[in-house]
Amino acid sequence: MRGILQFVFLAKVIHIVGSHNVRESVAEVESDSEVESGQFFSHLYKSNLQQMVKIKNDSLDPCDDFYAHACGNFEQTMEEDPDETLPPYLYNKQDRMTFFSAQVGNFETPPGKLISQLYAECRKRGENHVFGVSPSRSHYGRLLEEIPFLAAHKEVLSSWPFLRHQWERRHLNGQLNWIVLSAQLAAHGLPTLLRIYFALETIYVSPMEDLPCPSVDEFKSSLSDVLKGRHRQVSHIIAHEMRVLCRGMRGELSLVRSLTSNRGTTTSKPRQEQLLLDENTIDYFQIFFAALNFSKEQLEIARKFPLDVEKISQAWDVLRQTEPRIVYNYVMWQAREQLRYPDCYKISEEFERLLHSEYWQWHVLNSHLSREVALASYQLHTTRFQKLRRSNLSRRDWFGHLWPASVEKKELQVARILQAHAQNYLNITELNETYGNLGFVNNSFHGNLLILRRAQLRHSFVSPYVDEEDVNQSAYFLRHFLHFVLLSLHRPTYHYYATQGLELWRQSRLLLDTDGRYSAMDCLEKQSFQNYNAESAPIYRPLSSEEIGEIFHFYRSFQASYRDYHFWLQGERFAFAETLVLQFFGLDPQKVPFYAVAQQLCNRQTEIFAAQLNRGYMNMPEFQNAFKCRTEKPMNPSSRCMINMCE
Repeated sequence: MRGILQFVFLAKVIHIVGSHNVRESVAEVESDSEVESGQFFSHLYKSNLQQMVKIKNDSLDPCDDFYAHACGNFEQTMEEDPDETLPPYLYNKQDRMTFFSAQVGNFETPPGKLISQLYAECRKRGENHVFGVSPSRSHYGRLLEEIPFLAAHKEVLSSWPFLRHQWERRHLNGQLNWIVLSAQLAAHGLPTLLRIYFALETIYVSPMEDLPCPSVDEFKSSLSDVLKGRHRQVSHIIAHEMRVLCRGMRGELSLVRSLTSNRGTTTSKPRQEQLLLDENTIDYFQIFFAALNFSKEQLEIARKFPLDVEKISQAWDVLRQTEPRIVYNYVMWQAREQLRYPDCYKISEEFERLLHSEYWQWHVLNSHLSREVALASYQLHTTRFQKLRRSNLSRRDWFGHLWPASVEKKELQVARILQAHAQNYLNITELNETYGNLGFVNNSFHGNLLILRRAQLRHSFVSPYVDEEDVNQSAYFLRHFLHFVLLSLHRPTYHYYATQGLELWRQSRLLLDTDGRYSAMDCLEKQSFQNYNAESAPIYRPLSSEEIGEIFHFYRSFQASYRDYHFWLQGERFAFAETLVLQFFGLDPQKVPFYAVAQQLCNRQTEIFAAQLNRGYMNMPEFQNAFKCRTEKPMNPSSRCMINMCE
């Protein structure tokens, strides 16, 4: 009896608190407040729902032509407020970029602040100061001012690239050294002639597999700004020299093959594990490791693995036979091209580990949802929502790799697993020690970029190697979790299932059913013949065999995703509040997925997608249950093709 009373009391408290929060949420919608409760739906959720309502045209009956109804006001909405309108196809990467650019100024961890400063300086590069105190600078001019080891030779490098007479007249052999330049760039994360990378106390040396070697015309085009005002023949000479050098290093010229064969007659061919060091390579390695401040002890105990020794030796044979001036021109050209950095969002991808460390601290996510709620949502996503799929699809996916023995358990300790991964991979204490005192210089984007790249390279020497694309690695799992969180902020549940869930099922081999396809083809052809008339022509027009195949695939994948969506909602702890919010907008969980899918296809090959979507929907019992179309309506045919019964 005591237990029953406690249960009743607890249920009453939950009901009171829930009702209070729901009333607050709906009141905020009515007042269009900028500050949302954050517990049940955010500002983004509200704007998504508002847009869904704006795009659909309620003057058109959904039972006459659902596609026309769902997309009726799409063009008008685009014209009214194009900045606020979501694209018809929803890309997860776009959501991450939007969130990053909006929140980067609010980062609080030491690594996060470095990313924030770097991003701000990257954006400032586009500002012109023609009427200001300082004139606008060229890309090359910024490099010479912002990178210390280039700024030291700024006066000389202002005349780069160099012809032979310039090099000799200025005695540049004693001032500019391609070995020093290349080693310094490599130590700052810009490999040009060799690729050297680290794992935990392990050094790998490999040739440049992607050594850039554009055509002569492309070389000339890339140099047009720095050679402006000089004789047109200059660009041709320099471009041709660099083209010959890079082709030689790649082993594409007969001269290189003869050099390597001649070398083989006098000295033994190096074995795969050997790397013969001449003066150039010895100088290169000494400068490279000195720039990274590795101690003698660290280098001595580190394991060393040269990869593809023959190709490295071949490339450095070519360097030995080439004028230092040409090599310097080529190395400098590579650095200049690599540092163009046209898209500032690349910062979030290049330093993703630091970005995810910032996100995991939850400073910029607190205003949207708590970490506990995010973990609970992901717990539901990876267990209840995925339960059916994991029991049917191939186990050779990342879920199966992570939990091969417990994949069928009802409750997986997702929160505990993520916490453990974050502690190891996103160790904020270790990252603070590594990146805390880098000494960024204000208004020096390229200089600071190289400082951060150098720190990242050096950090990899004391960190276990992590393949971020390996499904067995914690980095992969953490990325999926954080991407899920950002996606759910921008795309409410219905959008998530309309995009990711639908796409997963469309790619599933379980949907391939030859008998079902041919049965659908026969049934849909008869349906077109029986119902076609002038008024319903857009819906019941004759279909090609390819279109019928697409309708069949769309029908089955939508049904699978729709079932998953409702299966997930059964475990959603805030489902009751979501239902009330949807009702405020004249929607409900039964109808929302139909709108979400349809509005992805708005304004996209209308004739094709309208037929696919309408013919798929009209044959679904779920659609009829949600919209309750009368028997005489086009979207409720007298005889339906029950495609789902073909399994």
